[in-house]
Amino acid sequence: MERRDYLDPQTLPAAPTPSSSQQPGPPMALSELIPGKYISTTARIVYLKTIERHDALGSKMLFSGIVEDSTFKVPFISHKISHPLIRNSVYRFNSAYVHEFPSDKSLLLMVTEHTMIDSENVEDYRDFIWKPKIESIRRPVRSVTLQAVITTIHGNSGLIKRCNKCKSIIYDFCPNKCLEKEGWGWDLRVSSRLYDGSGSIKMVLTKDTASKVLHRNLSELILLASQGNTKSPIQNHNNNNNSNQFQLQPTSVVTIRIPATIEVVEAVTERFPPPIKAMGNS
Repeated sequence: MERRDYLDPQTLPAAPTPSSSQQPGPPMALSELIPGKYISTTARIVYLKTIERHDALGSKMLFSGIVEDSTFKVPFISHKISHPLIRNSVYRFNSAYVHEFPSDKSLLLMVTEHTMIDSENVEDYRDFIWKPKIESIRRPVRSVTLQAVITTIHGNSGLIKRCNKCKSIIYDFCPNKCLEKEGWGWDLRVSSRLYDGSGSIKMVLTKDTASKVLHRNLSELILLASQGNTKSPIQNHNNNNNSNQFQLQPTSVVTIRIPATIEVVEAVTERFPPPIKAMGNS
């Protein structure tokens, strides 16, 4: 659980009272959560741990983890430490707050001390297991497993330059206008498109994962690329001015065996507008 995932309950809107007309309604699927609202939902505890956080009243112990149903999975944090939670058990959370992070529109389900928690007896846990398809990923989500085909490898894959300060990709200069003295370093990435029949999604393999796929680490790839720095005797004889003659660089061809399947534990998602019904799904 990241530090940003701790929110002071004192900063939340007041929870609806039992007599309030805004009392949360029927249980809501996790894929339908409404940011900034108190809701009711029934979900399974997928992952659970205790964490310690500090606020104006001192240190306190909290539960944090991930809840899941058949439609989505969402991280949660529980301030109601007096109510024990058990992994792989299903609970009804009545009057839990849905927080949306402005930076990436991801959600956090907050169980406050006023949230009512009831254990649910479930015979078939398949109702609380999400089998994600790309079309069902509407928000950033962690720990997703997809079975899909890489349809496109984008041209900005391979060895790239990153700014040492902001870590942005550098082509001619830093896009964030960092000073040249900050310098840059080599990095490795594979930018691609993933398709599973329901839709497509952008996928970026970062250095560690890309190295496993290519069976080459960053140092080996830099060494292979540097072998092309030796000048070739082939020159442009059509230019009579020797000072303007250019020399071709030799090309190194390396055979890389790519595995049939790739396990990716994190993916970058993009939100697309819903398809127009008259056109059908693509």
